[in-house]
Amino acid sequence: MFVFPVPPRKECTEINFAMRESDSPLLSLLKPLCQTRYVELDPQAADLVALLRSKGVVNVSQLTVAGARREGLHLAGTWALDDDSVAIVSHVSRLGRMSESNLAAISGIVESRLQPLLENLRFAGYLRRREGPRGDTLWEAMLSGRRRSSPDVTGALASLAADSEVNTTPSGSDGVRDHQVLPGVEVRVYRPVDAGEALLPVVFFVHGGGYVTGSIESYNEFCLSMVELTGFAVVSVGYRLAPEHRFPTAYTDTVAALHWLVEQGASHGLDAHRLAAMGDSAGAALCTSAILTAQREGWARIALQVLLYPALDTERSLPSYQTFADGPLVSAADMEWFYQHYAAPPREWTSSPIHAPDLSGSPPALILAASIDPMHDDGVVYAQRLRDAGVEVQHVECDGMFHGFILFSPTLDGANRARKYVAAELQRALNPR
Repeated sequence: MFVFPVPPRKECTEINFAMRESDSPLLSLLKPLCQTRYVELDPQAADLVALLRSKGVVNVSQLTVAGARREGLHLAGTWALDDDSVAIVSHVSRLGRMSESNLAAISGIVESRLQPLLENLRFAGYLRRREGPRGDTLWEAMLSGRRRSSPDVTGALASLAADSEVNTTPSGSDGVRDHQVLPGVEVRVYRPVDAGEALLPVVFFVHGGGYVTGSIESYNEFCLSMVELTGFAVVSVGYRLAPEHRFPTAYTDTVAALHWLVEQGASHGLDAHRLAAMGDSAGAALCTSAILTAQREGWARIALQVLLYPALDTERSLPSYQTFADGPLVSAADMEWFYQHYAAPPREWTSSPIHAPDLSGSPPALILAASIDPMHDDGVVYAQRLRDAGVEVQHVECDGMFHGFILFSPTLDGANRARKYVAAELQRALNPR
């Protein structure tokens, strides 16, 4: 294990990995790591959390499912929208599909400035571009991968908006195609724009969101950045969400998407023989369980698994759930809310791979742990379980970071460092010199 350091700060939190009375066998795996240490919220992260709170961001467990999907998905980008971008999304959300000329007239934004804003919003996951009946371009709003036409979206977006500019679109964004795997299940394939027809190494990505929120769209910018940083293709999975689709739907959808990649990837320029898998939060659990399934059944070989602050135990039995119960942006109560909606059985390994009976033969792992996170110990214990099974593991402690931090690039230097490190490890695994 090594640490991404943070600048010094006066206020620190003492973390004592003390063993609590429990019947969980997982606690014994923490014993070699038991030590008192001090962690602190990175100053940039603290400022960002304060900004989001000042804009009315609340924990998803305080919302209905619809409200959580509306407000809990795009925090990494919404706060950075400028006034014109908020106006565009608000008008499209309220009025439905709109042409660029109508948008310019209603919003008062000159067309020369409107076009780049629309493209930025499309690749940030707020808008979708459609061809109209006369060959013209129409724009519609996308939240949680679902069309929204409620005026409430206007207030939700405005409450999160700040004064900084929208991020520029990463290069390679034109090489984006959606494919249906099953009814209601899509994958989005990202390729560098200059890759032509070349067969590329591929990263299979599973988004987070606690099985209830999250979408291909809400992780669009992150996937594009991985394409830009690695030069590889990325396949992002749009699995179905709870509570409409409870356990084991997300798992079976993820396995089906990975199987589609292995079986049909070559026809889309994807080299399944140079394959890594990556998951974010609950997506890390889905990613891990899909990997275990594929390798046990013998139809896929994964060169590297990358688990970003993984949520691997629906029982929430490890000490960090108490230590960081009120973690910034994602709390222990939020995780209970998510898991109740997904309704997986206790210690079911396909939703809690930390309880998988046998991890031998798992691919090498890179696990990033946010130091101030209710799920911090999930990653620590899983790393130890993999080591005990003879698997090569890198465990990176991202000091001062909160759950979901990697999405907040370029604002957080810690997110920028983490993205570059993940990209370098993917390149090392899939394109060794």
